[in-house]
Amino acid sequence: MTNREPIKRVAALRACVTLVAFIGLTCSVQVADAAATSGTPRASALGTAACDRRCLLEILTTYTEALVDNDTSRLQVSPDMRVTGNGVVMQLGKGEVWGATRRIAFRHALVDPVSGAAVFYGVLTNAPTRDQEKWWFYTVRLQVEKHQIREVEEISYDGMLGGTPASSLHLPERLFDTEIPVDERSSRDELFAIANKYFDVVSRVVDYHDVPWHPECQRIELGTFTVNSSLSAGSCGGEFKNPKTKWIVKNRRFYIADVERGLVFAVGNFTTPPEYPDNNGSVVFELFKVQDGLIRQIQAFFRGNGQLHSGWGEGPGS
Repeated sequence: MTNREPIKRVAALRACVTLVAFIGLTCSVQVADAAATSGTPRASALGTAACDRRCLLEILTTYTEALVDNDTSRLQVSPDMRVTGNGVVMQLGKGEVWGATRRIAFRHALVDPVSGAAVFYGVLTNAPTRDQEKWWFYTVRLQVEKHQIREVEEISYDGMLGGTPASSLHLPERLFDTEIPVDERSSRDELFAIANKYFDVVSRVVDYHDVPWHPECQRIELGTFTVNSSLSAGSCGGEFKNPKTKWIVKNRRFYIADVERGLVFAVGNFTTPPEYPDNNGSVVFELFKVQDGLIRQIQAFFRGNGQLHSGWGEGPGS
């Protein structure tokens, strides 16, 4: 968002269900409250070990094919699966893009075999005719346990930010796929802590000088550069010189840490601060590329017209 706003620490994560059998244990990814004394979120490194990277990627492929075909019959789902679309609990395949999508022009997949999380960033279109086509920014988070989809969190948005239409995105930034040298890598805990520190600076809990920025840092939001650009001349850190660049980031959830590629994926509720009521609040999916312990690139997807609730980790029934 062109002005960010985080607050104290509220790391939302559901209770981790541990099923112990001789075959192993299964558990939803989870992070302890970021307000813990150390200020560093703890990621439960429990997941479904039987579903490796290929397994999770194949599940994402099946899911995206189901979306285009508007047919969920091939999806393997858990009996207690929970689905949300733009923060509203619903049935699988009933989100606003289902039944309308004919083509996925932009595709970017992220997976974590340790946590069982799989995330897909996309750009969708109904593409019936050129003068009637409609486009959506789209992202979905899946939680996979025992080769079954147990959680589905979809966000779709048919607008634009700073004049950049969804139709302009085609190939994802290959920087996110590049493995980094061993001596430039960060541990899983370090990756989650760096993402949490970013949420802290958005919330103005820490000074932006205390965040580990890479000199090449860029932030791209719904396809638009929100730093080092005409939209915002400041750098990744320098944009916080503007006091209005503030949101209170609540319900922080941390799902993916890819040590080899230096990736960390997290979700936060960017809520509007009372002193800046015009700052649009929304649930934001943030992907970070971290190299040498420094944030090199950030990619954000969210509903540009606002989404107050995620439907996950926000209280009873969430």
